[in-house]
Amino acid sequence: MPRQKQYDEEAVIEKAVQVFWKHGYAGTSIRELESKMGINQFSIYSSFGSKKGVFLRALANYKRRVKEIFLSDLLNSDGRLEDIRKFLEAFVDSVRSGRTPNGCLMANTAMDLDTHDQEVKVQLTLFFELLQAVFLEVLTKAKARGELSPQANINQYANYLLGCTEGLAVTAKVLEKEQLEDFIAVTMAALK
Repeated sequence: MPRQKQYDEEAVIEKAVQVFWKHGYAGTSIRELESKMGINQFSIYSSFGSKKGVFLRALANYKRRVKEIFLSDLLNSDGRLEDIRKFLEAFVDSVRSGRTPNGCLMANTAMDLDTHDQEVKVQLTLFFELLQAVFLEVLTKAKARGELSPQANINQYANYLLGCTEGLAVTAKVLEKEQLEDFIAVTMAALK
């Protein structure tokens, strides 16, 4: 008869997200995961198979949290471009205020990891497809409202916003507030 788990998998994965977000995949050891997750190495391997297994679950959990927390206003948008501006400003504020000082776990992973790893690439792709779809939905509504030119290619705009968001994920950690405001202003002007 298998042993009953003495921990909540979602809670330990949330702790793993924080470790990977801070140190990256390569900079995180099994010992550190063991310490921060509050479970032993046997339980890590038993539940997740490997450090990479923990990482893949952490990426999936991060994506879910981003959708529930950071994207909620955009998901409920009635298609105002101002909602995109507010999203970008809130993201920058989140990084600069220290609430998410490490930027975006997915952007960090894309820069840090060998993206020839198909399982990691799948998680990155799913995350970027989520962002692109959310932008596409808002832009579709904005175009219908007349906030965008009838000739606007909303697919291109959604892809552009995806790149801008991930660029902000990196630059928000180092650029000055005025520079980031300029970045957002030019991004929004490009949509007109």
